[in-house]
Amino acid sequence: MRRVVTCLMAGMLVFSLAGCGQKEEGKTTKPAAAETEMTEVKTETARDEGETKALNIYGIYKSESAYFVNESNSIEKTLMELGQEHGFQATWHFNNCDGDPEKFMTLVDTALADDCDAILVCVPDQTMSGAVVDKCQEAGVPVVAVDDPLANDAGEKIAPWFGIDAYNIGYAAGDWLADYAIANSLPDDDSTGLLYMTMETVSSCVPRTEGEKAAWAEKIGDAMENRTYSADYTTTQEEAFNNASAVITGHPEIQKWLVMVASENGAMGAAAALENAGLDGDSCVITLGCDEIVGQWADGNFMVVRAASYFSGKVVGKEAITSVVNHLVNGTEIPLEYATPAVICSPEDYEDIVL
Repeated sequence: MRRVVTCLMAGMLVFSLAGCGQKEEGKTTKPAAAETEMTEVKTETARDEGETKALNIYGIYKSESAYFVNESNSIEKTLMELGQEHGFQATWHFNNCDGDPEKFMTLVDTALADDCDAILVCVPDQTMSGAVVDKCQEAGVPVVAVDDPLANDAGEKIAPWFGIDAYNIGYAAGDWLADYAIANSLPDDDSTGLLYMTMETVSSCVPRTEGEKAAWAEKIGDAMENRTYSADYTTTQEEAFNNASAVITGHPEIQKWLVMVASENGAMGAAAALENAGLDGDSCVITLGCDEIVGQWADGNFMVVRAASYFSGKVVGKEAITSVVNHLVNGTEIPLEYATPAVICSPEDYEDIVL
């Protein structure tokens, strides 16, 4: 009897040790930064052996605008296509913080607690950049900025960034509006004014206005210098409407407005202000981006927005997630910068251009 008990105990011990060995072998842990290369080699080896690697990737954005939703949809679609092509499963989590920095950091903590493989971010306040990068580096998780860069106090990027060629997108808008003004003999018309809708507190938007001004100056010079105005806003269409309205009503001598903006909300806010003042018929707004205005054009609204310097968040999202997956799966280095260019489109041809 004693020998039977002894054998049973020995067998249970062997079974227990074998079970522990199996559990440890299948355990997944988040590697430290120094272990990234080894982990990626293991991932490739696992795929060679027919196993499936599951990727868990988070997107944390400052808002849920149409641009960001389109970008997120493009990321999810591309992620699924890459998974099918290379044999891995993937989960994409799209979150927005409604412009709240505290909520943004909570969402970052949630992603890290969920053992995410990478985080794509668009911060609501760029002074948060260092804290976001430090938190992700400490957890050994790659972080990539989309649209708005993660930058230090000197404006230098401290993480990979995928976005738009801000200066040249603005330049394309300024160049088009200058041609429009010349074609309609507006620079010498004293009843015509130029309005810049600026976003001076958002570093990614400042170069857009700089590009607009440079292109305008090259073709128009200072012909309208005494009829040039500026209205700053942060991000919302309502604020853009209020601040544009203040300039428009403050200068009743101006009956035709030429308007350049820093974002679609600026364009739609200015368009609404011009319509409210009854000046939309002879005025002209050119927007940056085209995610929301195309819906308005399709319904016959905001036709005073006569053109768009179009850039696509869908392209930004596709390029960003492709680089992140290549890094996680193959160890390819994520490029420090990627900028998508602009294409001019209008209510007449946007269906052939906008993705």
